[in-house]
Amino acid sequence: MSHSLSSLQMSVLLVSATFVTHAVQPAVADEREPPQRTLEVEVLVQSLPSYRIKSQEWGRAFQELGYSVKFRAPRAGEAPRVEDLDGDDFLATRVVAAMAADGSIRIGKQKFDIESTKLLTQALDEIQRHGAKGPPDSNPTWGLTDEQFQEVTHLLGVPVENPVELQSSILAVESVGRPASMRLKFTAAARLQAVAQRPESAPETIELQGFTKGSAIAIVLAQYGLGFRPRYVAPGQYDLEIDLGNESSNLWPIGWKPVQSFSEILPAYFRAIPLDVEDVEVSALVGAISEKIEVSHFSSAYALSAKGLNINTLMYTRKDDRISPARLLTAVGDKLELGFDVRVDEAGKLFLWVTTSDEAKAFRNRFSVVNQK
Repeated sequence: MSHSLSSLQMSVLLVSATFVTHAVQPAVADEREPPQRTLEVEVLVQSLPSYRIKSQEWGRAFQELGYSVKFRAPRAGEAPRVEDLDGDDFLATRVVAAMAADGSIRIGKQKFDIESTKLLTQALDEIQRHGAKGPPDSNPTWGLTDEQFQEVTHLLGVPVENPVELQSSILAVESVGRPASMRLKFTAAARLQAVAQRPESAPETIELQGFTKGSAIAIVLAQYGLGFRPRYVAPGQYDLEIDLGNESSNLWPIGWKPVQSFSEILPAYFRAIPLDVEDVEVSALVGAISEKIEVSHFSSAYALSAKGLNINTLMYTRKDDRISPARLLTAVGDKLELGFDVRVDEAGKLFLWVTTSDEAKAFRNRFSVVNQK
């Protein structure tokens, strides 16, 4: 085996050598407070005497908290919600809460009682500060506007052209090739892991040519227990902030939920096919399914290893030798605490992602409603 280093490897090693003292800087030197937004509060009530009495009590409570509130009957089909009403020269958010029969009110999934308004004050203050999407680190588009999110998706939607180097996470990301308008930044928590060598659990190579850079970067970083999130810097400029964690940490997901139904884009996934499922390793089973449905597969080696799950040694067996890939993978996942998802990259290319059941659940809870198109 040759031990000579390519020019790319040399350059990345030089970056790594100066990483701690020079490369890790805050994405924005002085993060300014977001502009103040106005808040409209409405509460949906029923036309019953008990609701009128509670409305009067809540009206006094809101007035003491410094908020003006409007109580009204819901329109046909109207649901509680939090929505931004931002214009070119102002920021505003409307909170439409709902009163329950017991007099409590709900905003989103939160319930508030009139006897204790401290949590309500905190919730309204957060909405007034961040708007309907909430704090950047807890919403699935990282506080970006719809236009910014679409721009980031477009920038990361370019296909990978070169082989990916996996000796370290820095080398992996640089070999994928990030957009010129995106700087690479690392959080303090991710510094040491970023310059560490490839974990033993990670594969030596991953064939990612033809997949988009957003999903490719997320896939390779997952092999090191890392991920990234986009940070807005200036018009057309963003940071790729590398951090410890996974999809439950609200980092950029490894692919997205397909917009179209599987019956349209991958009918073979739900079609019964012959498969050897008697005393077979999970990795071999996944490989066979991948070949049958003609979709590449990747796995989250770091997350699987952290949970003590090795798909190269885990075994699965069943008597039926004819079953759909979807049903089979669901059965395997339920028995072995694994998660299997067919996802698409930023350009809509399909792939099968293998991870822990916890991570798969986190992805579905957080990103299943996000349309990256």
